[in-house]
Amino acid sequence: MKNKIKFTIGIKFALSVLLFLLVVTFVFAYSYFNSQEAIKNEFNDRVKKDTEIVFEELQKNLLNSSYESISTMLLYIVKTTEISAIKLSNKEFLFSKETLLRNSNYAQNSDWEIGDVATDAKNGTITAFEDNTYRLSSTKKINAQEPVVFKFFLYKNGMLINAVAKIYFEYEISKENFNQDLLQKEETATLFLKEKKSILLQEKPFAEVEFIIDQGTLHEKTAVLQKIYKTYYIFTILLLGFVFGAIYLIFIKKMLLDAIKYFKETMADTLNNNFVFDEKKKSLNEDIDEAFRLVGNITKKYIIVLNELNINKNILERKVFTDDLTGLPNQKVFELDLKNMFIVGSDGFIGTVKLESLGEFTKKFGSALANHYIEEFTNVVQNKFYELDLQEASLYRFFGSEFAIILKNEKEEKVLEFCRALEEELQEMGMRYEVENKSAYFGFIPFDKYGTMESMLHLLSDVYNIAKESGGYYHVVSPSEVLDKFSVVEQNVREIIENNSFEIEYGFETKSITSNEIIMLEAIPILYDKNRGKFSIGVFISAAEKIKLATTFDKKIIESVVNYIKENELRYSIVVNLSMHSLKDNEFTTWLHSLFLFNKNISKKIIFSMTSYNASLDEEVFKNFVQEIHRFGAKIILKRFSINDFAVEKLGDLHLDYLRINKDYTSGIFNDRDKKHFLRTIINLGQSNDIFIIGDSIRDERDIAACASIGLDAISNY
Repeated sequence: MKNKIKFTIGIKFALSVLLFLLVVTFVFAYSYFNSQEAIKNEFNDRVKKDTEIVFEELQKNLLNSSYESISTMLLYIVKTTEISAIKLSNKEFLFSKETLLRNSNYAQNSDWEIGDVATDAKNGTITAFEDNTYRLSSTKKINAQEPVVFKFFLYKNGMLINAVAKIYFEYEISKENFNQDLLQKEETATLFLKEKKSILLQEKPFAEVEFIIDQGTLHEKTAVLQKIYKTYYIFTILLLGFVFGAIYLIFIKKMLLDAIKYFKETMADTLNNNFVFDEKKKSLNEDIDEAFRLVGNITKKYIIVLNELNINKNILERKVFTDDLTGLPNQKVFELDLKNMFIVGSDGFIGTVKLESLGEFTKKFGSALANHYIEEFTNVVQNKFYELDLQEASLYRFFGSEFAIILKNEKEEKVLEFCRALEEELQEMGMRYEVENKSAYFGFIPFDKYGTMESMLHLLSDVYNIAKESGGYYHVVSPSEVLDKFSVVEQNVREIIENNSFEIEYGFETKSITSNEIIMLEAIPILYDKNRGKFSIGVFISAAEKIKLATTFDKKIIESVVNYIKENELRYSIVVNLSMHSLKDNEFTTWLHSLFLFNKNISKKIIFSMTSYNASLDEEVFKNFVQEIHRFGAKIILKRFSINDFAVEKLGDLHLDYLRINKDYTSGIFNDRDKKHFLRTIINLGQSNDIFIIGDSIRDERDIAACASIGLDAISNY
């Protein structure tokens, strides 16, 4: 049984409030992250702008600047920007005439010529270029953190000066309070960001600047922002909680839920009093009182419609299952009772009776006396049931002069005693009603548990003819005459299952009544005995259940259907008929679960089928099976539905996917108001419970049109 969460008004309101608060939370989060991103972008833009100006100045003047000017520039950077430390390292040891002069004591002699630039051999060798630039090809022993000393000559107008310059090729400046150890500590390492940038000279890396950005300001602003947003968010949630709480208590609970509760209690009280509505009962709300008044009017109309439906239901039941003259169950009920005997494996005798002289009697005395004659015959038979203590005896009227009798669980001797007693009564009736010939012939056969409806009726016809030709009133077939047949049938069934002596055809199509599209086909086993002769499916299933092989056969059919679905891209589903024995078998359910676990998409194409009558014999087993197959993704169809099996109002509890109505409810429906009313009730129930309603073997175009107009979903071609 499917467990559904009931979404009451209170739950829906709570979910709506929760959804609204989630939206508010999303808005706050979106605004917070946007503000945080804006602060971060503003910080990065400022750092980028500051560093770009510095790099531009360095790129212009690095080759020709003095130690003091570069140091001053770098010091200015760490004092006025977010950069805590900066390190400038030359990749190429290039310097110019201006560099030499500005880093010596002769910066004013810029118009003098320069020559013989030299340095200590441990520093490397110097290469001079035509544009008054020089390169120091350094050795591995050079210490870039110390200035390199260069000696050179200045000369002009015959004058010569020995000069010395100290040039730094690496600079490192940091804020006074900056400690490099902060970079190594886990709690402070995230506050700093290391970056590198190259300075190009003639499109080649000349120097590299490594700087450390202090993000403390950014973190402080972000922390303040987070605190502000958290405060406003908590305040907003509390305020909204107070507002929604007030709305719930004042408007929803007091004005709506309390009123609904009062309404439910009033309606329950009305139902308990058999729809006697107390119009004097008042609430505190005029609108609710007005609603009660309207409900009272609806209740009165509902009672009228309900009574009419019950009357129509009773009329329909009598039409379908009862003989109008005698009140006896008709041939339809006889067939249902035979099915029950097949299913439960009953013993007993089946009989047929025909008032042979009824036709001539009616011509001679008229229909009124003939009807009286039939009614007296009915009373005579039922009195004999009582006199001989036949506790499970039933009399049925087919039509006209034809009757049938079922004597469940009776021995041959008791049946013969009944036949002799009935013969005496028929003789006496014949004399009283002046019947010239024998008034009736009748006969009995043992119930053939492996027979079919058709075979049983055929045997009854044969035994009737034997009785008629014997010169007596009746003939009874002894059970000893059919015992050998049972063992042969059981052996054939066992061999068919063990040797897989069957084929599967797909037919009995079900089509949409509106689009004529095929919705489902049924898997139809074609059975063969050892002589390759076709074997009756009804007999086969009865015998298979008796010898406990029905579940094995069902498994084989399902496996074949699964393979068929795998090999074909089907746009419709396949119906598989099951034995009630399989539904009761827990091992079968476990096997089915394993099968569908490895064929997940296959289960969606399978519809398991059970007759309405069989399902009604063990309703709880059927319900449990429906619950299990829905877990697998498969579906269920209840076929040949009759109100004798399930009350209409109980169908919703079965959680069906498809319901196929017995053809007796739809044949001739185009001019039958009662059947239309009943079918409309079934269709409304199907729509309320998501059940697909199917008609069985509707062939008359007028019936099809009537069913389509009422809203039937599909028709099965059986």
